Amino acid sequence: MATRSFTADDETAAGIGPIERLTAGAGRILRYQLNVIASTTDDVVQSAGGWLCDRARAGWDVNVLVADGVDPRPLAILGATALDLDEGYEGFLSMVRSAPRAGALAVSADLLAADARVREEILRALKRGLTEIIVWGRQWPAELGGQADPVHHRVSLAARAFKSHALVAADVSTASITPTETLFRVGTGSFRPLRSV
Repeated sequence: MATRSFTADDETAAGIGPIERLTAGAGRILRYQLNVIASTTDDVVQSAGGWLCDRARAGWDVNVLVADGVDPRPLAILGATALDLDEGYEGFLSMVRSAPRAGALAVSADLLAADARVREEILRALKRGLTEIIVWGRQWPAELGGQADPVHHRVSLAARAFKSHALVAADVSTASITPTETLFRVGTGSFRPLRSV
């Protein structure tokens, strides 16, 4: 007996939106999933746009939740689904709490430092240790400790081209495009809870 495959058009026809796709469980086809939480669209495109594009081109589902409003065009150019963090906060909680082993969670260090609710959920995910957590940025939250493994992602030529177009769509200079992007892998060993004195 033949079975019918499930496509994106079937999801649209069934009324399944982006948040529902993030939180869908057992009925979903197992695919690698990269869920990203960023402070701004510009930040994620500049800092990790090539990595996101390469993951999307490799068949990963890439979802980006942005705290400061969202312009979906630059992220769509990279192959990612853009969502507003404030509008989809319940989806964010579900996404972090049920992060799959077949995937990764990435977050801006600036957002971790600025948003307590995001920081708490990421720290919970770190304690569980069930998914890979990647961080980028300079404003490192003290709760993460100082230890993280740098990961130098070599951006493909195609991803550099898409990142260039995404930066133009975000009205950001394309001077930040480099052959590599430096991200940091944070593990449970780097987690250092702060204690009040």
